Amino acid sequence: MKPHVDSLCVVTATTDPGRAAECMQSWIDRGHYSWPLIVEVNGYHAEPFLGVVPAFAAGLAKALETKAEVIALLHDDLEIKDDGWDATVLAHFELTQTCGLTGFGGGRTLGHPEIYTLPYEPHQLARGTFISNMEEAEAHGARVWEPQTVACLDGFSQIGRRAFWTGFDAAGHAQIRPNRDMACPNLFQRMADLGLVHHAYDAALGCYARRLGWDAWMLPIHCHHLGGVTAVADTRYHAWAKTQHPQGDEGFWHDAHKIVYDEFRDVLPFGVLP
Repeated sequence: MKPHVDSLCVVTATTDPGRAAECMQSWIDRGHYSWPLIVEVNGYHAEPFLGVVPAFAAGLAKALETKAEVIALLHDDLEIKDDGWDATVLAHFELTQTCGLTGFGGGRTLGHPEIYTLPYEPHQLARGTFISNMEEAEAHGARVWEPQTVACLDGFSQIGRRAFWTGFDAAGHAQIRPNRDMACPNLFQRMADLGLVHHAYDAALGCYARRLGWDAWMLPIHCHHLGGVTAVADTRYHAWAKTQHPQGDEGFWHDAHKIVYDEFRDVLPFGVLP
């Protein structure tokens, strides 16, 4: 039996728990510890769709009711291949007190160098110099084998300190206020309140880390991200999206990028040295 830890909680959101079961099992099987796993069901059978960001906001709120000091938000199409990945994550947070956010793939830069001097275009929010130890790392950027600081993490793995998720800066001061009455405000709910349904939330979280004075790190955990299965490859999700926005998921994409563009003028663009 694996030793249990209360210091870590894992959260996912899924439109199909059966499809996601194999990936979620990899997190459990490859983990050194046992820990709470929260599965937020998002549009399965008769369940209503929430959208990716609101679904993770709901799951994160539940995780914040546990004792966990580190909360991992993982896409349900992520397969972890490294044994002891959870111990690696916890050790990194213990040893790197300035780290507020980490994950298994990220970019060293975020935002075009002239993002606010050129006419707006959503691709100005693109990340650059992507690094990971993913199964197909070279297809996405460069493969690395040592932890490195990044500007932002890919959405498939967003792992943060409780203090970061609840909007505290690195000095321990509360900075994020919720826009609605919540028992425990969190950054995913804050993004949902800003209007994000899907897309660009990984860029937003990198910006929050920057704004709040936290470092973001990429941990070279070997993994495979199927990509898009969590929402974009789901035909039911697209049908729902068209009931929410005239342009469906494409409209979510455009709106999200404009929201991030407007919200984070104080930090964009930025990058970190290798």
